Amino acid sequence: MIKTRKSERSYKDYLKIIKKINQNNLNFKIDSEEKLNLIISGVNEFMVKRIDSFTINDCLSYFTQNMKRYRVMVMVMNEYSVKANATYKEHIAKKLTLYSYKTISNIIDETIEKGYFQYVRDPNKNGKEKIKKFRPSTTLISSYINWTLQHVTAINKFLKIAK
Repeated sequence: MIKTRKSERSYKDYLKIIKKINQNNLNFKIDSEEKLNLIISGVNEFMVKRIDSFTINDCLSYFTQNMKRYRVMVMVMNEYSVKANATYKEHIAKKLTLYSYKTISNIIDETIEKGYFQYVRDPNKNGKEKIKKFRPSTTLISSYINWTLQHVTAINKFLKIAK
């Protein structure tokens, strides 16, 4: 069980916080400061465990070392899930405009070297052309799914307790 302590928050602040929380996504009501403290503690514990658990798996811990890598991974996973197909660096760079093409290209190249992303040959080509398409490795995909499901289960258990 998550421990909470007596709040030093003013009632005015409590009301402001409650007003800004979208409670439509909850199947219970945050109707006391104790419940708010429980939610804050639970969310913090969830996030710390979620980040700490990346260290269990090399490929996931690589991507959480900085936000750039994480965003590239999420974008590649999204492309793979939508098309179940390989993609190009250029396609990722167009969608992830927050970073330069060079930054994204370097991350993808390093990730391919490590084996977390893999080049995919186009079956319609003769084999002499340079391979440009890539996709996430099966290890990365299964690790990412397992990691996410583990934490969705954990937050669901917490929310049942919080009711």
